[in-house]
Amino acid sequence: MTSAGARWLCGLAAQLMPPSRRAWATAMAAEIAHLGDAREARRFALGCLAAALAERCRDADTARRDGLWAVALVTAGFAVDRLSCAAHGLAVLGGAPDGMLAALMRHDPAAAEAYQAARPLVVAAFVALGIAQLLSAWFLSRGRLRDFAISAAAALVIATAAVAAQLAVVWTPETLPSEFHAGVVQLLALPALLAWSWHRRRAFEEDAP
Repeated sequence: MTSAGARWLCGLAAQLMPPSRRAWATAMAAEIAHLGDAREARRFALGCLAAALAERCRDADTARRDGLWAVALVTAGFAVDRLSCAAHGLAVLGGAPDGMLAALMRHDPAAAEAYQAARPLVVAAFVALGIAQLLSAWFLSRGRLRDFAISAAAALVIATAAVAAQLAVVWTPETLPSEFHAGVVQLLALPALLAWSWHRRRAFEEDAP
């Protein structure tokens, strides 16, 4: 490996180094500039890269960001599911066959009439819920927790409206309605993630030289 390659590796290590260890990155760059032997420069650069990777894995901010991304991806999955249901509902409103309506017409005409009246509201609620959950996922992935809180609250209101509209017709859930699943994941995961990352950051700072 040439000295240029060693300097490139050292620069990569500097990019990987957490912000709290930027002083280390500066010291690495200064040190490798004074190494004339290519083999020695290579060993030093590889050591810098290994140290940077280790520090990045220990970094609380990195762990927090990765955790937020994980919750964001799960939230996005719920959003896609809601939008898929909304797409099916829009197809039904456009004239596609509706098995639920056909079953209600056979067994409970009054409920079928109420179902038809509530169907546009439920479909609109699913569209709005999917959009709100996508926004929640986006804000989480960017670390914008205040904006996430607003969009998550809007999603909760929309989910409550959708569930209430369905309960008013025929639906009696035996378990937690799926409209609330994303909110439950966020409610359980985010406080634990933020508390854990805060404690990890404190430990990281106490270990800092």
